[in-house]
Amino acid sequence: MQHTPLYARHMRDASAVINLKGFARAMHYRGHVAEHKATRESATLCDVSHMGELDFQGPDALALVQKLITNDAARLAVNQVLYSALCNAEGGIVDDLVCYRLGADHFVWVVNVTKTDEDYQWVLRHAHGMDVQVKNVSTGTALMALQGPNSREVLQRITRADLSSLRYYWLVQTGICTRHGEIPCLISRTGYTGERGYEIMVSRDLAPWIWDELLLVGQPLGIMEHGVAARESLRTEAGYLLNGNDMDAGTNPYEAGIGWVVKLDTDFIGRDALVRIKAEGVRRRMVGLEVEGPLTMRHGCPIFRGGHEVGKVTSGPLPAQIAGRNLGLGYIGAAHAAAGTDIEIEIHGQKFKARVVAMPFCERKAKQEPSIRTWSPCDLRFTEQHVWARAEGDLVTVGMSDFGQRELGDILGLDLPQVGTTVIGGTAVAWGDSYRRPFELISPVTGEIMAVNAGLIENPAKINAYPFSIEGILKLRARTPGDCDGLLDFEQYAQLLRQLQQYDHWSRTPRLT
Repeated sequence: MQHTPLYARHMRDASAVINLKGFARAMHYRGHVAEHKATRESATLCDVSHMGELDFQGPDALALVQKLITNDAARLAVNQVLYSALCNAEGGIVDDLVCYRLGADHFVWVVNVTKTDEDYQWVLRHAHGMDVQVKNVSTGTALMALQGPNSREVLQRITRADLSSLRYYWLVQTGICTRHGEIPCLISRTGYTGERGYEIMVSRDLAPWIWDELLLVGQPLGIMEHGVAARESLRTEAGYLLNGNDMDAGTNPYEAGIGWVVKLDTDFIGRDALVRIKAEGVRRRMVGLEVEGPLTMRHGCPIFRGGHEVGKVTSGPLPAQIAGRNLGLGYIGAAHAAAGTDIEIEIHGQKFKARVVAMPFCERKAKQEPSIRTWSPCDLRFTEQHVWARAEGDLVTVGMSDFGQRELGDILGLDLPQVGTTVIGGTAVAWGDSYRRPFELISPVTGEIMAVNAGLIENPAKINAYPFSIEGILKLRARTPGDCDGLLDFEQYAQLLRQLQQYDHWSRTPRLT
């Protein structure tokens, strides 16, 4: 059984670790239902390092990719991503994959765990005679999925990139800041849950540092790990297919409902077969299924209509504890595939009433933008009192750093100054109370208060949730433009934090409760 680079974390923290497709995987940490709901409502982190990665580099890299996949990689800009199928000559799906374009002649595929070796050999066979180097880099690569409504705010706290400008199915080659230093990585705005989220690709040995840092900074936003049980129910609820369950070499993209990834104006393996299949129409279709009563359908359950078997369940269960009804996915004859069609599903040898239903079963929110925008800490200046400043001309936005709010705990109350008040750099400009102790917010520069974030008076805990909000806590007009230049830059502040997080420092710090 193979281990991902986060195996030690799973053995320490997961409530169950299982052998899944040859890898030791965490099934769940705090429970399947809790992890599913946390992804829909806050943020979760999942280890997907079992996935395979293939690297293409060289003058013929694009030509090879175009030859192999059904989608059109030529339309990709550098740092853009697409989803595609890899088909055989008969139009059957060998695998489905995500393709990154990292350079004009550089592509990376993320492929399914059970297909990695098969895909690699398929690619090598068709690359013969072409000027391209293809490597299977799976063993040296880690992949983590950070998903949920709060995913951007969690990740923005520790990444150099401005995630507000990262569009759906694009990526950024950037760095993530941990207590051990800055780690180079790829961050793509992709995922397998239907929620806004990101997938982080990094060198295998460095993955645990990023994992730990995300769980640390995401605590005020309710982050938790999620295992394969929630990953399965999340993707089923969002109507995403699983290779080996919902599609295989005997399945074509049109019947699987992913015909939109087939671009027949390109020349790829399986194109002629897919032209014919599209013209003739498909004999079966992937549909959503709902069974009546407290029942759970599973892969392989037969589907009947009028006493005749007309299909099979491919994915389930999606139980009522999660979705409010008992759902699954499956193939059914095209004549019976309309939503609302009454059917029967055989479970444990008995037939139960069911129906075809529309999918996805939940609203996909992957493209939605959050209502609150936050700064990357790399673009800010800091004080040793954990106050940050962002200068735009002589107008300075002031807030409390992520480390500062975590050290205080939940912010319970806040007293802000009046607009027009003059404040002196190095003196208190605002006052508050927290779980740990009362505190003063020390002004980073001298100037006049121009605006305060009044919403924080009613809800001071927003400082815990959004420490780097572009609104900050207050705004002042600096008496001397350029005063912020003398504050700590992010690298200097990060070095300070590494010192403060050492035992010989924090063990001497008293806690008032």
